[in-house]
Amino acid sequence: MYYELGLVSVIVAGGYWGWFYLRRPNTGILFGALLLLSVALCLLGMLGRELDIGVLGGAGAIGLGAGTCFLVLAPLLRSLARRFAAGERDGLASRCLDLAEVLAPGSGVGEEKALLAALREIRDGHIEKTVAALEQARTGARAGERLAIDERIVMLYLSAYRWADGIAHAAAHLWPAVPAPRLAPVEVGIATPIAMRQMLGLAPPVWVELLGAYARTGELERAAGMLVRLEDASAGRPDAGIWLHRARLLFLAHAGRVAAVAQLTAGRRARHLGAAAASYWQGVAYERHGDVAAATAAYTRAQRKARGKSRELVEQALANVATAAPVPLGPAAAAVVARVEAAPPPDLARARRSRGPLATYSLTAVVVGATVAISALVGWSGDPGVLLRAGAMARTQIHAGEWWRVISCVFVHVGVPHMMLNAVSLWVLGRICEELLGTARTLAIFMLAGIAGGVVSFLASPAPLSAGASGAVMGLLGAVFVELTLHKARYRARWTRDLWGAVAIVTIAEIGFGFLFPVVDQWAHGGGLAAGALLAALLSPTARARPIRTYAARVLAAAGVAAAVVAGVQVVRTSLDDSLAGGPRRAWNVAGVTLDAPAAWAINDGELVDDDIFLVVALARYDQSQGLDADLAAYVASEPERARDRKFSRVAPAVERVVPLPVGWQGSEYELASDDPLGDAVPYRVICAAKEIGGHVVLVSVYAPDSIARTAPEILSGLLATAR
Repeated sequence: MYYELGLVSVIVAGGYWGWFYLRRPNTGILFGALLLLSVALCLLGMLGRELDIGVLGGAGAIGLGAGTCFLVLAPLLRSLARRFAAGERDGLASRCLDLAEVLAPGSGVGEEKALLAALREIRDGHIEKTVAALEQARTGARAGERLAIDERIVMLYLSAYRWADGIAHAAAHLWPAVPAPRLAPVEVGIATPIAMRQMLGLAPPVWVELLGAYARTGELERAAGMLVRLEDASAGRPDAGIWLHRARLLFLAHAGRVAAVAQLTAGRRARHLGAAAASYWQGVAYERHGDVAAATAAYTRAQRKARGKSRELVEQALANVATAAPVPLGPAAAAVVARVEAAPPPDLARARRSRGPLATYSLTAVVVGATVAISALVGWSGDPGVLLRAGAMARTQIHAGEWWRVISCVFVHVGVPHMMLNAVSLWVLGRICEELLGTARTLAIFMLAGIAGGVVSFLASPAPLSAGASGAVMGLLGAVFVELTLHKARYRARWTRDLWGAVAIVTIAEIGFGFLFPVVDQWAHGGGLAAGALLAALLSPTARARPIRTYAARVLAAAGVAAAVVAGVQVVRTSLDDSLAGGPRRAWNVAGVTLDAPAAWAINDGELVDDDIFLVVALARYDQSQGLDADLAAYVASEPERARDRKFSRVAPAVERVVPLPVGWQGSEYELASDDPLGDAVPYRVICAAKEIGGHVVLVSVYAPDSIARTAPEILSGLLATAR
């Protein structure tokens, strides 16, 4: 089953991305062709499995291996390379990219290697080629574009620690373009109409880093003037706290204000700084204050924690610290120092950061946690008896009054692969849906679409047991589709195209998995998809009457969560005995023998069955008996053949008896195994027993999931006790 699932995954993802790259003839045609080739090999592998052709199975294995390299290993290596590059570990980043290029040639790794090389040049201070290219682009650019290019050039110089070059370029190109201050009064609760860039004339990061460059080169008076203007522009702006903090830190450190720098680098005020950076700026303050010993100690602490280009800066400071002397302050700089030190610390509570896709995180955790809990407390979730105990949707029990199963079934899965597929799909689609619609709407859609899928499955599906979050996941898919379709003008075209890639992969995977394995309930898929689409249309945040829709989404989300909690409580408090013994009962006549069993059961081919959990009672009556013991011995001996006729793959005498037989009954038990549609061996048990009733020997075979036989043996023995 895992092999087939891998083939399907490569076919789905490789087919989409292969076609995507094939349409990029300048860069991606090779990679697209390789992906489609792996898809073709996987298709041959699927065909080989169906027709039992071994050589095609080999082709499928090659396609699966190649697809894994293209779609999993290479992207993972590229992600690691980006992390290493961010940590200035260029050697490791380069090795990861080299290996990724071998595993996925033509996938665009070359561009990342070129970018890494350019980044390394910038860190080494070799930025002339990049600056020359920007200077050339600046020549024919418009005024606004020229300003952006000049800012980028200045930041390149400053990131390479070429302070004088950065100041010179700013003096030649930026300062003439900077307008006079445009300050506007700020009222509490009212957004400032003038952006900081307009008020400063430059982007705030460029302004702050230039301020630092002037301070580093000893121009504290110029730096003081820039800090004053930044202070005025930042008044009443919570989002400016981060820039104000850095500007004050740069200025006060180079002014030798040890106590002020200690405050700015302590506790929560420095939570955005690394430990190396905090120690470095403390060292700068001590050095400019003239305290050589304290500066050396601070720089040494920073050296132990810094790496890459930052480490070079610390080592340079350590080499020059012996010549440190107090820095004299001019009148303007002294006045600014006094003003800044008297001012309250900058507010670093920037615009509230997104808490992330909370609904997606929570729902995924619940789906995974439910499977873990079921496995730990009840048993393997591929067993029908375990599924019944865990809250799967079973028609007999719902007819008996256990309505909550249409809700609890959303969080129950048939084995780990089923859960993993839905968890990954939920992780992908949930984050997309939450970004588009918000947390409350995502939660409401997931819950209500899952319940709708359960109801549709109960009403229409022929599946004996239904479980899984796929109906809810398809609801998220329907919601995303409707939102993007009805309000596509509000979303960026490129972002939408990339989004559809993820959506397409999840959609085809869910539907393809359902057609590949008949145990998957497609009725639940359809019900959830329709419910999600309808809810998205009704609750869309981009439609009119948004406050009403938002309130409705919160109410529905709360109702869905409450229903899930109630269903969970019902699952916990309802034992397997309660579920199997509940509901109305009636007398059934099978082979001339009457038994009392649930009214929802049925007679099929002369046998009394519960299709939901495959519980079968097969009866036979011997009119010409050779004696109870002889008849029973012959019947028990022939049971393995009858079990194999029922497609059980393993039949063995039971090591222990788990079902006590009622008075008058004699018999034995066999342990069986049945291969389910997902390829797993499901354990069963058959009780072979005999009793004389009305002058006849009655023989019976009771087939039941092993979990039911072990957990609720009284149900089976009580069934036999009613025979008459």
